[in-house]
Amino acid sequence: MHMQRVLAIINPRAGAQFGSQAAQRLSQIALSREIELTIRPTRADRSINGLLEDAGSFTRVVACGGDGTITAVINGIVGKNVPLAIVPTGTGNVLGQAIGINQDYRQACDDALNDCDLLPLDLGLLNEQIHFALRLSTGYEALVTQDTTREMKTRLGKLAYLWEAARHALRLPSARYRIDVDGAVMRQRAASIWVANTSALGILGLELDPAIRLSDRQLDLCIFKFSAARDMQRVSQWFFRRERLPATIVMRIPVRNYVNIVAAKRQPVQVDGDAVGHTPCRIRVVPDAISVCVPRKP
Repeated sequence: MHMQRVLAIINPRAGAQFGSQAAQRLSQIALSREIELTIRPTRADRSINGLLEDAGSFTRVVACGGDGTITAVINGIVGKNVPLAIVPTGTGNVLGQAIGINQDYRQACDDALNDCDLLPLDLGLLNEQIHFALRLSTGYEALVTQDTTREMKTRLGKLAYLWEAARHALRLPSARYRIDVDGAVMRQRAASIWVANTSALGILGLELDPAIRLSDRQLDLCIFKFSAARDMQRVSQWFFRRERLPATIVMRIPVRNYVNIVAAKRQPVQVDGDAVGHTPCRIRVVPDAISVCVPRKP
């Protein structure tokens, strides 16, 4: 793929704050290859959508940051027919890991401007407003995300999430849910509900279930019912043996069109690492929503 004009969205505050170094490296590579590169850093006083108003006039968009930045860029390019390249400089970088992006930002910068293969990526759409590439969750995981501050992530990295997860696990709240999956209604009590687009968890290479894929034209509803007292041993075995999460802990249901989630008591909701509000929520499947650049195999 011959590139002429590339737009790079850089979050200088993401993760270990390698955004400035990544911008410099992208500029050096672009100069050596005669690529017209436009760099736009994210700013508190302007939305990322605003930085991407003319994204359709570029041949590629490069998103440099963590999963939150990547999700914001995805929302800005949906429908603009421009492929996305990823330079992971955030705390989690789960999407980059899931599609095989090098986690060294320097190599990822090279790959972002190289010829590439294009992977069609399904997305979820929350309440017709927010697209997500990884997962939406309610309850326990959303509470952990909500309480993990930017300062904690900067100081502790991924350990920040583990700290909050362990803290909240001591009281593992659960809620009653009414769930409508493609017209089939069920009622469940759960500690957390995920609507997942990928199996990758972003921690030590662990996966939820290999059957959950980014490009299968569906999402997967996962219902967690574990309790610390009953299931912690099984969770520990899963963690240390790198096995899939035990079937007694999670129920997985394919979602081909939509899922509606209503909680008897309002629950927090997160998408791709950012708190976005509370239940109820409606999620629609958007198959092949964007194309993502992946390194071309030799």
